[in-house]
Amino acid sequence: MITDPEFTNIWSEAKCSLRSYALRLCRNPVLADDLVQQTALQAWEARQYLRSKSNVRSWLFVILRNYHYSLLRRRKREVDDPEGALSDSIAVDSGYHAQSELDDVSVALQELPKEQRQALAHVVIRGLSYAQTARLCSCKEGTIKSRISRARQRLLETVNGPALGSRVRASN
Repeated sequence: MITDPEFTNIWSEAKCSLRSYALRLCRNPVLADDLVQQTALQAWEARQYLRSKSNVRSWLFVILRNYHYSLLRRRKREVDDPEGALSDSIAVDSGYHAQSELDDVSVALQELPKEQRQALAHVVIRGLSYAQTARLCSCKEGTIKSRISRARQRLLETVNGPALGSRVRASN
C-alpha cells in the first residue's frame, strides 16, 4: 500500500502536468482547474487501494480523463434555460403532498390479495421477470401476468377512484 507522504509527493510532481492535460482536453482554464481538483479528491479517497509499485501518475491521468468524459456525457442531457421558462413549467407545486400519496399507495398495497401483492412485488419492486416470478410462486407465467394486471388496476382504483381506473382499463 502506498503511504500518504508518497502519494502527496507523487501528486505534487504530477499536478502541473495534469493541469496542462486538462487544458488540452477542455480548453477552459476554470474547468481545467475543476478537473484537477476533482482528480485530487477522487485519487485521495481511493489512495488506500494503491500498491507501492503502481504507476500512480498514469492512474491520476486516467481519473482526470474519465471525469472529463463524464462531464461531457452529462452536458449532452442538459438544456439551456437562461430565463427559467422550462424549470418554471415543470416545477412542483408547493401544495404537492408526496408523503400522503405514498401513504395512500402503501395502504392500497396492503389491501391487495396476497397473491397479487406478491406477484407485483417480485416483478415491479425486485425486477424479476414474469418467468422467474412464476417459478417462485409455483404457477404459470400467464397467471403472474394476470395477477399483476389485476393488482395494478386495483391500485389505480383504490388510490385514484374507480373513474380513473376505468379509463385506464378502457384505453388498454
